[in-house]
Amino acid sequence: MPSTIQLRQEIFASDAWKIAEWLEEFKVTQYLNEGQNISKSIKQVIYRVKMPILTHLFNRNGSFFVITKRNEPIGFLRLVPNGDVSEIVVIIGDIKNWGKGFGCKAIYLGLKHAFFTLRHRKVIAKIHMENKRSKRVFKKVGFRKEMDLAKETQFSISQEQFFNLA
Repeated sequence: MPSTIQLRQEIFASDAWKIAEWLEEFKVTQYLNEGQNISKSIKQVIYRVKMPILTHLFNRNGSFFVITKRNEPIGFLRLVPNGDVSEIVVIIGDIKNWGKGFGCKAIYLGLKHAFFTLRHRKVIAKIHMENKRSKRVFKKVGFRKEMDLAKETQFSISQEQFFNLA
């Protein structure tokens, strides 16, 4: 069965506008660690750079992807490397697409990139203690609770665990 979503690494200015819009929505940002002014910062970059493609700016500290459904952006995924481990962050910013399994599919695609392209041995996700939806999605994909942090729970999946899911 073909995936209903894709990860696109090329980031256009129109994608950046959409991401900035999502990051102004409290329901989307309530559990994020991003600064409160992240949307404003993205808009300032768009105005300052004045380029149609912003891929190089979004991929500075890792791999950044727009999650698309029928070529329309519905969220984003970021993989932040630290040695041979990546931290994954997934946001379905388009609220009307919540609860439809797109988060699971995006995580799976992100794991394929982390393990097959980046050749990392493990991927972690730090999820806010109260974010029950994200915890459920990551567990469904195969992540296991690793440890409790101050405000978050760290989940992880190893390359071997991922391969055993197939």
